[in-house]
Amino acid sequence: MKKTKDLKIKFLGIIPVLKDKTGFLNPQEIVSFSALLTFKGKDVLKLIRSSLKKGEKIEDKIKKILNKSSLRGHASLSTTPVLCFSFEGSKFLDSALTGFYFGSFLMSSGRRTQTTKKDIIFPSTILNNKKAKTLYQEISEKNIDFFNFLLKEGIKKDSASKILQYGIYGTGLVQFPLENIISLKREFELEKEWMPEEIGFLLEKIEKNLKKLGVDLLYFTRLISPRNAYPYPNIFKDPKKVNLVRDLPSLKEKDFKIISINLNITPNLKKKLSFLKKEIKKISKSKRKIIKNWQKFLKAYREIARDYNLAVQLEIFSRIPWRIWGEKKRHRTCHQVVESIYFSIDRAYQVFKKKEEKIRKGTLNKKDLSFIETVFSLPFSILAEKKLTSLYLKRALDSFLGYKKLLRLGVKERDAIFIIPRGVKIQMIQRYDLYNLICGFYPLRLCKTAEEELNYLTNLEVKEIKKILIKKGAKILADLISPKCHLTLFCLEEKMCGKIREKVSNYDEKFHREMKKELEKKFQEIYGFKKRR
Repeated sequence: MKKTKDLKIKFLGIIPVLKDKTGFLNPQEIVSFSALLTFKGKDVLKLIRSSLKKGEKIEDKIKKILNKSSLRGHASLSTTPVLCFSFEGSKFLDSALTGFYFGSFLMSSGRRTQTTKKDIIFPSTILNNKKAKTLYQEISEKNIDFFNFLLKEGIKKDSASKILQYGIYGTGLVQFPLENIISLKREFELEKEWMPEEIGFLLEKIEKNLKKLGVDLLYFTRLISPRNAYPYPNIFKDPKKVNLVRDLPSLKEKDFKIISINLNITPNLKKKLSFLKKEIKKISKSKRKIIKNWQKFLKAYREIARDYNLAVQLEIFSRIPWRIWGEKKRHRTCHQVVESIYFSIDRAYQVFKKKEEKIRKGTLNKKDLSFIETVFSLPFSILAEKKLTSLYLKRALDSFLGYKKLLRLGVKERDAIFIIPRGVKIQMIQRYDLYNLICGFYPLRLCKTAEEELNYLTNLEVKEIKKILIKKGAKILADLISPKCHLTLFCLEEKMCGKIREKVSNYDEKFHREMKKELEKKFQEIYGFKKRR
């Protein structure tokens, strides 16, 4: 039986460190003496040797430096050391950690891994309550069984996984600046009753190893300093507190609303976009020219996004499944504000409770389904079969009712949430710039390889965005919002879906394989050249 308190953390390294024949310098020694460079303009090693010659103790010197910098809130010191660690725990760590803007994450993907009853994770207040443990295990096992049943019925994993909870086993690799850990600690102190207890366990393990990692003095001086760390989107927070999302009128029928599009399409930007569009159209007619010029297009897009990124500011208010929020938060250049997941759960519970009788009897009509879909994901492939729809909604209903039963049994909300399916919908506001319109978020999520429902919603958003852009006289920009294969005029995936033919009409399997070989050839040329050097 897997438990939250069994969280495993493996520290893989921290930088900067320096090891040579004269000895070893840890991160806080390096950044502390580096802080003096702004005043003395000397090499770090020379500064350290100078202190030693004067008979100064390095630790005392570091304390003195940090008291005058980190303790006063100078974040440049705590943003410099970067810690890398792997974990084995629940998938809640993914939801809790990967929304940070400054960091890097590799997580086990539910789209690719299998899920069995052995993967269920038991939180503390459930594990210590016999009735709660039995209830939680029973509902969790039924949800996993139904998930695997859906897969056997031919339902894609993207759709079937909406009924799974995040309270199952997962692994990940995290790269965090020390400043992130300080931000996480402060957030945990603020929302301790609402954040997964594994975050507490993670922080305990990190703090226990701070001295060994060589950042203990730096960490604690920055932690108690009178300056905030940059906020990140956290869904695990007190549902009684309002925010920008809650201040807006709730979405009705549609799952998104464009709040604003601010444009500053200057004559020079329009000229660059027009030239790029013409070049793409011209080159797309020749496969040989595509091979020769695709890198030029990539550079052109990069240059435009670099020099005119703030020419576009787009804000969208959307209602998406928790599972899709997990994808959206990874686009860390798209800043967001999100509501509390507990508020989302309560909203969904009210709807399911209202429709409980009809769900149990299997007598829901289209209007009922539309109402339920405002709070919970109903994938098309499941809706296509009445029997599957009925079973799917019964599992969701039992999960929400089970959540409330766990609370009545004394289980904390942060533990009871381990039973909630990923299909519950959460409301958020997200901001996009020019880069994310033509290079980042939208090109990636318009690709058919994106999560199924996210791809569908992205296409709907783009359709509406383009209408508004055309009305505002920015058709040239609208024309360049397209799938990622349109940027380079060849498909990057193993199997092409056909969208590339919208740009390259004679694109075929033979050329698809040829482009892959061309990409490999480019790699070998650069790699081989570097090795020879």
